Amino acid sequence: MLAPARLTMRRGARIANPRPLSSLASSGRLHTPVSSRGRVQELSRRFNVPTTPSRLFSATANAAGQVKPFVLADIGEGITECEIVKWLVKEGDVIEEFDPVVEVMSDKASVEITSPFSGTIASLAGAAGDMLKVGSVLCRIEVEGGEAEADAAPAAVESAPELSPAPEPPATTPSSSSTPSPSSSPSRTSGAEVLATPATRRFAREHNVDLASIAGTGRDGRVTKEDIWNFVSEGASAASSAAPAFAPAPTSAPTAPAESTTITLNSTRKAMYRAMSASLQIPHFSYSDVVDVTEIERMRLTLAANIPLQYRKTLKPADEATLARHEQWSGAARVDPNRQFDRITLLPLLLKALSLAMSEHPIFTCTLSPPPAAGPASTDPSLVRRPTHDISVALSNPSPAGGLFTPVLRSVNSSSVFDLASRLVHLQSLLPTSDNGAPKFPPEYQGAGTLTLSNIGVIGGRTTHPVVPPTGQLAIGAIGRTRVEPRFVDEAKAKRVASGLEEAGAGELKVEPRLVMDVTFSADHRVVEGVELARLVESWKRIVENPARLAA
Repeated sequence: MLAPARLTMRRGARIANPRPLSSLASSGRLHTPVSSRGRVQELSRRFNVPTTPSRLFSATANAAGQVKPFVLADIGEGITECEIVKWLVKEGDVIEEFDPVVEVMSDKASVEITSPFSGTIASLAGAAGDMLKVGSVLCRIEVEGGEAEADAAPAAVESAPELSPAPEPPATTPSSSSTPSPSSSPSRTSGAEVLATPATRRFAREHNVDLASIAGTGRDGRVTKEDIWNFVSEGASAASSAAPAFAPAPTSAPTAPAESTTITLNSTRKAMYRAMSASLQIPHFSYSDVVDVTEIERMRLTLAANIPLQYRKTLKPADEATLARHEQWSGAARVDPNRQFDRITLLPLLLKALSLAMSEHPIFTCTLSPPPAAGPASTDPSLVRRPTHDISVALSNPSPAGGLFTPVLRSVNSSSVFDLASRLVHLQSLLPTSDNGAPKFPPEYQGAGTLTLSNIGVIGGRTTHPVVPPTGQLAIGAIGRTRVEPRFVDEAKAKRVASGLEEAGAGELKVEPRLVMDVTFSADHRVVEGVELARLVESWKRIVENPARLAA
């Protein structure tokens, strides 16, 4: 049997007559020419060759396959970078076109990116938690046919490889001095690179742990958080075992002081952190008012009693027969179950009213280009006017991961109140309830609107001052909870009486209960004038207080 041999090569050397690597094995163990990564690894194990040939010599071009870079494309307006949440594949996996490759977090939404072609995963660009710029390489995929890519062009070797037996380790006899202590920790060879993710390195710094003193159990010797925990725990155990045996036992166990806990932000909150940091670079101004929603609430009750059959979640047998006839003659099919509903909130009516107000003030159908999230303020900004009214809605994630999301409802101007209610129900169904992941919104909800409407009334608050998202939109509104307040039936007469211009007889000034709510809008003061925002809010208020215009 041959002793283990080491294959040494000099960078840039050439082989005059290159032969299959199998011919290098004089022992006859290898009979099939080496043409894949698996064969190279097999040869490296037999001859003790390092398994990273790209650092020692360039690979020979594979005439049967081509390594193609998979570039991260822009997945939404104003997106400049994405965070890798998790890889759905690993190196060596065989994938088909449109198979999911990676899940990324961008613009406070989690998106699965699929492969543009079939092949084998050659390499991955980063680990979970890493940030990638738009336009950078996500991974490299080896596809059938074509030539190898330029950066993997063959660099021929001039001199023949030298096979030299690897020296056998010297025999050693165990001794008490060379036996490691159970409490001692393994250390790395001086100068060796410590493999660890940024989150793991931060975790190590928080616990004052030198990564070089820990032997990683992850892939390729990567140090994980579990390794650090085990290292810290072993240190505590060793310290307790080193206490003198004759130390007197305390009469009562001392109470350990409470310690603070450091919690690393998850992907959702990191995205929110970056977005809000960019938002506060925008000069804000706000406008607040009180809106009477009594009439539009009565309209809501009327609509809730007359929901079209294709939107209803619960149908009676007679309704099902009627719907079947409608589908036969008009083709109006029933919407998907996760879009069906039996009640309507005020939000779809308020969105429809806001769309009508945007028609009167077209600056709010525009977005700023480039958006604030793209980087420092541009010296030559412009406005991009959209042909449709795209309004984002703010949703809070009820799962432990938390986070605020702003999916967009497109073409509100051409959508019915029932269609808007159906889409809002669908969005609520997409929010996770148990895991710590971010919601995966389909493409119809991705991107940014020209306005955002946030409903804090569902929590119970009356007033808030919203922050303009850094997506290029110009304004955001927040509505508080609905409450009952007494109001004069004849406001004009009450004002004249209050001013002393008129006297009121007994019973002339009648008071009635009205439903009201506080609203506050914030805008980007670099582009929007204060009077422009005030006019938008007042137009919206008039439509809400006189909702008959919604039927026009």
